[in-house]
Amino acid sequence: MIKLFIDGSEVHLAADISLEFYDRNPFFTSEGQHTLDIDISLDDPRNAVIYNAIHRIDIAKHPQNRSAILYCEKGVIIKGTEIILEISDRNVKIQIAAGNSELNFLTGSDKYIRDLDLGGIDELSESIAQDSLYASYPTFDFVCCPVVAKAKLFGQGVNELAASSEVYNEINETEGATSVTIKKGTTLCPQPYLAAIVRRVITALGYNIANNILGSHKELSKLIFVHGYKTLKYNEMVENWKVSDFISEVEKLCGVRFLVDNNTKNVEVQTLRSYYSATAVEIVNSADIVGNVDKKYDQDPPDDITYHNVSYKFPNTPIYKRYALDADFAQKIEYVKCPHKQAKYDMYYFELWDVWSHILGGDPEFNKRGAPPQKVVDSYHSMTAYYNRGFFLNGADTSNIQAVGFEFPFAVWSVDSDFTNLAMINQFGPRVDESNTDKTELKIVPIENVFSQLRNYYSYPMPIVENGDGDVGTVVDENEGKGVAERLFSDTSEASAKDNMYVGFYMGVSKFEVIGENRDNHYPVVPVTINSRLQVRTRRDAAHTYPFWEHQTVRIVKADGNYDLSINSSTGMYNTYWSTNVDVDLTTVYTIRFRTVQRRDVRRIFNIANQKFYCQQLKYEVVDGELSDVVEGTFYPLK
Repeated sequence: MIKLFIDGSEVHLAADISLEFYDRNPFFTSEGQHTLDIDISLDDPRNAVIYNAIHRIDIAKHPQNRSAILYCEKGVIIKGTEIILEISDRNVKIQIAAGNSELNFLTGSDKYIRDLDLGGIDELSESIAQDSLYASYPTFDFVCCPVVAKAKLFGQGVNELAASSEVYNEINETEGATSVTIKKGTTLCPQPYLAAIVRRVITALGYNIANNILGSHKELSKLIFVHGYKTLKYNEMVENWKVSDFISEVEKLCGVRFLVDNNTKNVEVQTLRSYYSATAVEIVNSADIVGNVDKKYDQDPPDDITYHNVSYKFPNTPIYKRYALDADFAQKIEYVKCPHKQAKYDMYYFELWDVWSHILGGDPEFNKRGAPPQKVVDSYHSMTAYYNRGFFLNGADTSNIQAVGFEFPFAVWSVDSDFTNLAMINQFGPRVDESNTDKTELKIVPIENVFSQLRNYYSYPMPIVENGDGDVGTVVDENEGKGVAERLFSDTSEASAKDNMYVGFYMGVSKFEVIGENRDNHYPVVPVTINSRLQVRTRRDAAHTYPFWEHQTVRIVKADGNYDLSINSSTGMYNTYWSTNVDVDLTTVYTIRFRTVQRRDVRRIFNIANQKFYCQQLKYEVVDGELSDVVEGTFYPLK
């Protein structure tokens, strides 16, 4: 006997009712549990009361988001939210959505982030802002780390800030400082942790976060949304996306799934890589199989777990242009692997000694300042990029050199006498899979990193604010003193679109310890936010104090972990989060019908007649008012 309760009131169903309901695996699809259409007669007086006579012409409103529970003699079939689909003369047609399907329904009805009450920061003083710099999530839901609201750079390729740049949450930059203090009068602009925004969104939708890997994961818990909005409300610190789009973009970026328990209203955020790490097994004996096993070959794999051709959807700014190259353009470049050349000091390798040696056809000159040689100019005008093949890691002992190359190529980015430099290109470029045409664009993208100039060579990375109140973004200082024509051809960035959110890793307060430069006792402790452990600082040298080839330095942040938002590096997003350990053939689909007296868990591995499968979905049926003991499953075979 099937029974339906809406907001605790029993609905009278036809005695011979037949219906289908599905239990889908969130690993393979964004859906969860849902029924197909359930027909309810309004000729029944009780049903007419429950549905407020909505079939009448004078009734415009209809009930929304009511709880629904479908029972049978074996227990609860499905517990979730009622969705009214259709009203005819004397009938109502509904569905019930539960688990991830219920979450999709609640977030998919044109609900935007700023429609939700995410709470706010009750009080923000310079003292609290300072405390946040030394804390982490979940002690704080935000951090007041320095962010560049208006970045003024010196010229092409240079990522060192001019003194006239505007910085929110600015600190007192004092040589030799052993603690960080907030600069008096600075604009305080709290940057929320990604994990905090996710928790607040899920809670505002009526769910509880039972286990949030985004908040407990060593690297993911350090991700912050960088913005320039002058607000203390969390729903105004991020872009006003649809809630469903926000959840989808977080899942895609972080390689996670939101798993909803329809009985407890708990949400667990779990990584794709750990989804099947320690799972129980559902046993189906061969005697329980009903009919023939259907197989389909050469099927398209589900998009939810496959990252074939993946790219960040970056805005059009000078820095992002070199962060990610168009795949077709990148193929036109000639890539050269530079041989290792011995240098006097290990620091020269981090100034790309090998690349400069290859371009010049010999060792760079120590007294060559100002304009670069013609060979550098020729390289600037060529479609050539260079891989640096080796550098010192263990001091100046030439017998102990480590031939470890940087993973991304460099190109001559400027031949101006004040700032000739090599720039790393395509560090955050797309993953290309020529065997597949599926494409995925990520709208949550890495921050742009620029460097604050501290007392000559002391410097540390900061993120640029792309979206916010007022005039934010990047302005190139080379416009100073130029006329109309010159300014029209300047390299000033375009205004950033609102369809991006920007994230970086807040690493806390330290001396910004790096491989590539030594930190003496005069180097202050600073709050550091990065998009990757691999950083390149390029500087201006208007006084021509340094040789032209020393205008850039590669720095590798000393940190234990894969703090790297690049897609393709060995420690980047694909290898760390997106590639799964699921050894499954997604192109072959089995449809198997079997008898069972109990509900089965789609998230488990199925052992069917001694062969193992991953379950995509199970379809249950109610026939003539009774729950059938025959279930139809869709499966992928383990390799």
